[in-house]
Amino acid sequence: MKKLTILTALFLSGNVFAQFATTDENANFGQKQVVTLEKTTTFNLSGEALKVGDYMPSMQLVTSDLKAFDTSDEAQKVKIYSVLTSVDTPVCVQQAIDLSKFVEEHKAELKGIEFLAISADTPFAQQRFQKENNLKGITYLSDSSKHQFGMKTGSQIEELGLLTRSIIVTDKNNKVVYTQRVPELTTIPDLESAVKVAQANQ
Repeated sequence: MKKLTILTALFLSGNVFAQFATTDENANFGQKQVVTLEKTTTFNLSGEALKVGDYMPSMQLVTSDLKAFDTSDEAQKVKIYSVLTSVDTPVCVQQAIDLSKFVEEHKAELKGIEFLAISADTPFAQQRFQKENNLKGITYLSDSSKHQFGMKTGSQIEELGLLTRSIIVTDKNNKVVYTQRVPELTTIPDLESAVKVAQANQ
């Protein structure tokens, strides 16, 4: 019953018309770290903490159109991972729409950057989410099967089986050059700061 109450609060936090704040606050990933919901509920993170200077571990994920995706594959592009908690939360709707709009409006400047959105939702839920919100220019990745991304980056929310809201930038060699893990789930990571780091590593 407690888990159901927590999930209800997470999914109904605010409303679809709310404007959730972007924050520059940052916290570590991994075990012994926590994330809050509306400052009142605390969740524990699990998995190995990803840090700047690490190489992105190899993780076998699935795109929303059911294609295999390995995070360690060489693409010769800088990558920005926008990590969503769940596509059924209004905060994630805003985070995803903001990202899609930003990419569409700055195509020329962002040619050497690959944008990836990842959540623990199924690929089918992600397909629905993209269609409903007319999201373009972003590859959606599902961590719903084995939670490899959550466990190998330390972004797994232990009590919910979801990912903690964050943003990760890797260079052309898949080396992590920037991370921001927001300590409060109703806030959104600073995309523009992440893009500046990505551009500097092109």
